[in-house]
Amino acid sequence: MGDTVLDGLSGWFRAPFSIYPYRVVGGPAWLGGDAMSSVVLSLGEVAFRDMEVPEKISFGGQQRLAIQNIIGGGRIVEALGIDDGDISFSGIFSGSDAVARAQLLDTARASGAQLPLVWRGFYYLVVIAGFKAEYRKPNLIPFSINCVVVTDPLAAAVNAVASAANLISGDLAMAATFCGQAGISADMLSAASLSALSVTQASIGTAMTASGLALRGGAVSLANAMTPVMGIGALGTLSASAGQLAALSGMAGYVNRAVSNLGVELA
Repeated sequence: MGDTVLDGLSGWFRAPFSIYPYRVVGGPAWLGGDAMSSVVLSLGEVAFRDMEVPEKISFGGQQRLAIQNIIGGGRIVEALGIDDGDISFSGIFSGSDAVARAQLLDTARASGAQLPLVWRGFYYLVVIAGFKAEYRKPNLIPFSINCVVVTDPLAAAVNAVASAANLISGDLAMAATFCGQAGISADMLSAASLSALSVTQASIGTAMTASGLALRGGAVSLANAMTPVMGIGALGTLSASAGQLAALSGMAGYVNRAVSNLGVELA
């Protein structure tokens, strides 16, 4: 029997002994309409089709926050990370394999397996937390499903980039604290690019070589000092060179790690 087309209505055409689904022009996809009819939705091994494609899919979540209320007013809010909400939808299994497809999802629910849930530009790894089906006829089984998100790879990628950026900026900020004692201009840390930081690395290396030579010269001067004044002068040179070398070494460590993380971020 062909489809009975009803414009602007929704429901089921009821014959005395059968129930025939009809197509609603412009209606929801699970009633055969066009709302999400072009959406390809799959969960694990099940690719949803026809009336199985839901009219809507609920997704989203929250950001976990640590909130500290300050005496006298105001508050400190610290973001702790995403807290994905459940993803839920419903539809109707139809056709000769409706029972088998419903059982396949129920088996996946019972197994607790992690399954890929994909539609349009969305991709999640989920576990089926709840699956309910209502057997009406062998070819007519309405269902609803609730999935708990294990990971959101797209959000994870964004967070990874954000984390790398935070590490880079933090390392450069720490490196800048050594600038005064190291004798390196803070302007060399203002550009977070591989080319600019390569120049900074080279400058630090040159300064470390010069500082090492000065330290060695101070040690020789101290060993050969003929008067107390000469000895004190040599000690001053040793102290200044040792302090500069230590600052350069600390600065080099932070800059090198920033370069390494920047390379990973740009890869």
